[in-house]
Amino acid sequence: MNYRISLLASLFLLSYLELVGQLAFSNLKGQLTVQFSAKAGNKRSFFVSLPPTYSRTKKHKLVVVFPGTDTRGKAMKAFVGDGWNDDGLEANMSNAIFVYPDPKWRYFADWKSTNGGWLLGPHGGAAAGMEDIHFVGELLDWMIKKYAIDTARIFATGHSWGGDMTAVVGCFLGNRFRAIAPVAANRPYWFESGNKPLNCSGAPAVWTFFSTQDEHFEGQEPKSGDFGKAQNAFWRSKYACRSTFTILDIEPYGESVEYVNCTSTVRFTLYSPDFSGESDMPGHQPPDFYLREVPRWFNSF
Repeated sequence: MNYRISLLASLFLLSYLELVGQLAFSNLKGQLTVQFSAKAGNKRSFFVSLPPTYSRTKKHKLVVVFPGTDTRGKAMKAFVGDGWNDDGLEANMSNAIFVYPDPKWRYFADWKSTNGGWLLGPHGGAAAGMEDIHFVGELLDWMIKKYAIDTARIFATGHSWGGDMTAVVGCFLGNRFRAIAPVAANRPYWFESGNKPLNCSGAPAVWTFFSTQDEHFEGQEPKSGDFGKAQNAFWRSKYACRSTFTILDIEPYGESVEYVNCTSTVRFTLYSPDFSGESDMPGHQPPDFYLREVPRWFNSF
């Protein structure tokens, strides 16, 4: 009898501690501000979204989503996390924690403008700098400390300037990420350093998305889609891919391919505008199937 009471008491205590832990962690979601190191920009903010079934007793995937120009993390959650068609990344990857970092607003002298955007590493031209790379590294450390995260399954995606940053962390912090999916990123000038190959770390799988009619880059590309092709060429070279590829069974058929015999997975989608939300530049927006297929791909790892 005493044994049964002791067992029941232990089970009650475990349940109580789990509840207390869940309540404590319920305060660590939504818009947060944390003090990081000076090299990471000191106080930085970000938005955390936990899955409905979050538990400290189970490891979860982590997805970092980088906003585009003048966009904060909370707005990025509404855009792609929740989805413009109410079927966003989070609904299609319900087993993952999502974090949406806020860019800093800075004055960019070469552009004579103040923008919310990302510093893109040592070769970032007008947006050169290491602060945001340090920030992402420290943010990952903080997330791992505070949440139950599977460190072998950390992913990144982002749109426009956030697509740039996705590619940049895939190179300079590549040992921290399992796979990345940059969308509508600029020409990959942030990977150019004379004729010397970049010393990227790690080997995350990469899926590059770019439109055949991206209005944001009109007049900058020799031909529509060339910026996306240039970024894809970087990853194909880095991972020693052959020129041959297989067409992925993704609608619309023929727009998405995966290269063969690469040292890490390389995919490329050159898509016709397929954005059902509201925008004056629909060709610059992610295609509708991005919200479905990228979570499916991330979940495959």
